[in-house]
Amino acid sequence: MSASYYMLLGGILLCTSCGGSDEKKVSLEQTRAAIEVRDAWQNELKPLEIQAQGSIRGAGKIGVRLTSDGVTTFQTFSGDGTFKPEKPSLMADTAAMVSACWPLAASDTLSLTAPFSDHIYGCETARSVSGKMSFQVKFQSSMALLRFCIQSDTLSDMLASLTLTGEAINTNARYIPYDGKWIESSGGGKPVVLISDCLLNNGRNHDFYLIPCESASDIVLTAMVSGKEYVLKTKLPPLTAGSMTQLNLMVEDGGKLIPKSSWVDNERKTDLTKIATVDSVTAGNYLRKDGLLVAKRDTMTIAVVYRTDGRHGKAIAIEDVPGSYTFGPKSLSSGTVLMTIDGKRTEGIINDPSSSEDERLIYKPDMPYPHETALGYNDGTRLTSILLQKAGKRPENSMLSVIVKNQGSYIPTLAEMADAYYSLQPYARTGLPGWIEPFSGTYVTCSESAENDFYGIDMTKGLVMSNHPKQYAQLKLRLFYLF
Repeated sequence: MSASYYMLLGGILLCTSCGGSDEKKVSLEQTRAAIEVRDAWQNELKPLEIQAQGSIRGAGKIGVRLTSDGVTTFQTFSGDGTFKPEKPSLMADTAAMVSACWPLAASDTLSLTAPFSDHIYGCETARSVSGKMSFQVKFQSSMALLRFCIQSDTLSDMLASLTLTGEAINTNARYIPYDGKWIESSGGGKPVVLISDCLLNNGRNHDFYLIPCESASDIVLTAMVSGKEYVLKTKLPPLTAGSMTQLNLMVEDGGKLIPKSSWVDNERKTDLTKIATVDSVTAGNYLRKDGLLVAKRDTMTIAVVYRTDGRHGKAIAIEDVPGSYTFGPKSLSSGTVLMTIDGKRTEGIINDPSSSEDERLIYKPDMPYPHETALGYNDGTRLTSILLQKAGKRPENSMLSVIVKNQGSYIPTLAEMADAYYSLQPYARTGLPGWIEPFSGTYVTCSESAENDFYGIDMTKGLVMSNHPKQYAQLKLRLFYLF
């Protein structure tokens, strides 16, 4: 409410209180006039909303700095595209000024320390006034994003942490969130550490949000991969607000990270949608294409967890890869040949009470089959890694052609497929049958039975055969994943 209104209303009421009985009629008229002034001013107070433009998708809530009638307050608005105040009664005069930010901020200045998250601010570009005031606000990031995507030739490599240092990499600053301005930045040369603790080859992006820098600068990135340090030293282009610089790196022998490609996007797109990941992994959780683990299946789901220690483990693809696939050229070999299934047999049916003793393969996940047998060798990631390194050109119908298109995946061994078959049976009492699409038919494995042959398994009947020719037998494929 305007101070001028209060002065006017106060003056009228003061005159009213000083009058005698002869002035009652005049006093009533003056009071009525004061009320009319008040009502006229109230008509200038209107509800408000913000129409967002730019990088604010998925924010859910934003902070709004509202200056109305000379008073500044910090409000919370919620929505998606159109944001409205969480206080439905909030009103403002038509001369009000607004600015916005994400995440929410209840003050004009913040003290921040690395590692930073993204920070976004919004400025009014236009407004329309009718029954309500609608402010058009353009949002943009005040941060520069430096993104790393790292791979190696060993599918089971684990990334423990990333450490970034550089004279232009500031680690402390004061920040004005509603204006998107950085002030008093310091700490250049100090390390910024991201704890990852994830599979290296799962396609996950590793993001450093940095205070913008107007000039090119040198950095050092250190990655701790499977207990070893790998280092990249390079020069970055200027890191401008709202930009993204991406470096795709490969782990090489000798402790080096080698750039394979890079690019700069000066106006990166931002999606602030928060993914509800699980803290402790259990069987039945879902693995997403971006490497995250969630409790509920969504459009990004690619596999379901069925073996885990609470942090890492294995997942089975939700469905088959369309089509049929060969093992590869007959000369392709991991060097590991498993000549028998269980130490005696080269074919048989898993846990089938109707089959003869000679045909029946007794299997339980905890049975100690010798490591040199097909049911005892369950490291499909190792065999797949070796095959990828030896394969060279990969025909489109070979199983390895699928691996390079699906980050974090591998071809299962016969032992791993037998484990899945066991888990799907009623006597196993697991939830796996309800989590994935049913298996049907005979599937390829990475377990070799001879120089030119490999093991396949009929997942409908549990029938295992060892005489599938590598080059010619085209079987179904269900990927497994590490996480």
